[in-house]
Amino acid sequence: MAAAPKTGSKSGSLTALRLGPLVALFASLGILLAGNGIQGTLLAIRANLEAFTATEIGLLGSGFFIGFIFGCIYVPHLIGRVGHIRCFAALAAIGAAAALVHAIVVEPWTWIVLRALSGFCISGLSMIAESWINARATKETRGQIFSIYRVVDMSCVTGGQFVLTLADPAGFVLFSVCAILFTLAVVPVSMTKTQAPPPVPAAKFQPLKAFRISPLGALAVVSAGLVNASFRNIGPVVGQNIGLSVAEVATLMAVFIAGGALLQWPVGWLSDKFDRRHMLLILSAGAMAFSAWLQLAVDADPSVLFLAAGLFGAAAMPIYAVAVAHTNDYASPDEFVQVSAGLLLLFAVGAIVGPLMSAVLVDWFGAAGLFQFTFWAHALLVGFSLYRMTVRASVPRALRRRVVGLMRTSPAIFNLDPRSDSDRSGDHD
Repeated sequence: MAAAPKTGSKSGSLTALRLGPLVALFASLGILLAGNGIQGTLLAIRANLEAFTATEIGLLGSGFFIGFIFGCIYVPHLIGRVGHIRCFAALAAIGAAAALVHAIVVEPWTWIVLRALSGFCISGLSMIAESWINARATKETRGQIFSIYRVVDMSCVTGGQFVLTLADPAGFVLFSVCAILFTLAVVPVSMTKTQAPPPVPAAKFQPLKAFRISPLGALAVVSAGLVNASFRNIGPVVGQNIGLSVAEVATLMAVFIAGGALLQWPVGWLSDKFDRRHMLLILSAGAMAFSAWLQLAVDADPSVLFLAAGLFGAAAMPIYAVAVAHTNDYASPDEFVQVSAGLLLLFAVGAIVGPLMSAVLVDWFGAAGLFQFTFWAHALLVGFSLYRMTVRASVPRALRRRVVGLMRTSPAIFNLDPRSDSDRSGDHD
């Protein structure tokens, strides 16, 4: 492996980041995330066109996260057997094949199984890419690399939504585009000169430990899974049902994601300055208010709906990062990765249950059912936040860990997270 950047190099410099190897790695990850983002929205739109019930479409979202959990558990063992590059190529090939089979066999339960397979592949592919990026990072550059990672994630997923406007979702072309992107994601990683990192350790999922350390943080993570996965999977269906075009559905999903991206860092900064529980309370109350507005906006002009969705994303999406930081404020340094992996599992559990529950409400109450679900999920979080403030003191600012806008991809992200350095002496200065 090429020598790591010297610790004496300027931490903010491009030289210290060694951009050559990183460009290839981020290119693979960006192509992969764009393809996955397109596929998630495309499947919801196509399933609705094929007259799948809302419950069946909800199960598509749930199936993805069931596969995601199994990927977190088993892919590290596969990497240990065949190595990073061959495992990446195999998972990308399976993901591409799954995308194409959706267009060949249009049947609800087949699609649910395929979505679970896709979740398994995305979890593993993200884990490989993240561990590879982490191998190039140092203590001096890890925070910058993480920030670039966030930009790649949000920009590629947001931009990918507009690919949906290029062809008819009822045809074969967009599924082929997804398969092409999965396949092309292999190229940069395969061609890089960077030596593969050591195998990824299997994550230790202990969600009950996270609940014991911070009941509020754990519940907030579950709430984030319930709500965000519901909107991502059922939102396109709701958009179609109220008469939005494919381009307008793509815009609806893009503004939701962009709204969350824009407020990640301001919310994190405020959370570092003030009681994180207050931030969770404000965010969840804001998400409640915007959920109520979305219920009214389903009958309004699309521009009003887009504005409400963007503000809803701005309130709902940062909850995960604040909740993880709040939980780790109470955890000891050697518990960080273990607790964070447990929180990732809790998010996935919420993401399995959420689309199914919201889909049932859409079946019962129509388009507004999705936003009724998000309203009451955040109402529960508001109530529990108020309760926890009465039974536990706030962590002093001097003892808090910095908020990082976390992604929910694979357990390897917690090694890339700049707070996961083994030397944590600065956390308590």
